[in-house]
Amino acid sequence: MSPADSPLFSTTREGDLTLDDHQAIAAMLARAFASYDHWYAGARSWAGMQPELRVVARRDDVVVAHAGLRRQFVTVGDTDLLVTAVGMVAVSPSSQGTGVGGELLRQVDAALTSLDSGFGLLETGDEVQGFYRRGGWLPVEGLTAHYTAFSADGAGVLVTQDHGWLLHEGTLTVADWPEGELHWNGQMV
Repeated sequence: MSPADSPLFSTTREGDLTLDDHQAIAAMLARAFASYDHWYAGARSWAGMQPELRVVARRDDVVVAHAGLRRQFVTVGDTDLLVTAVGMVAVSPSSQGTGVGGELLRQVDAALTSLDSGFGLLETGDEVQGFYRRGGWLPVEGLTAHYTAFSADGAGVLVTQDHGWLLHEGTLTVADWPEGELHWNGQMV
């Protein structure tokens, strides 16, 4: 990708986004997550909990990549732990394979540092684990996690999942990750 084709990245607090920003983000997320496009209708630019920060890449006025971040407490074993939940990480299908995703993860790293929590934490499918690992994310082997998954209409279902959990070191290292099952105390980003 030439510098002229490189998108412009920004990190923005949720309260500073305009209605136009939410609509542009929602449109890109609907393209990137086609099987969940009903979540991202109009200006609804989030799936679970609204993020605290958004890392957004734009080419002109078109959003081509996005990640949402929000600090929250989770419980691991008997330990309450401040993490930054990372979600809705996406690159528009037209920009995939161009290096935009790698730069998105570098920008997420900088945003994680600014939020000053122990870890970045996300859940993802097996097919994209290599992408995150190349970006410095570490698998949490053997972790069983419990969270409530919400549907687009608000119905909640308790989910237990024992794979797909990744963390990124923040103010703590992987050696500081406590033993035990993870209980996500609130909606995921």
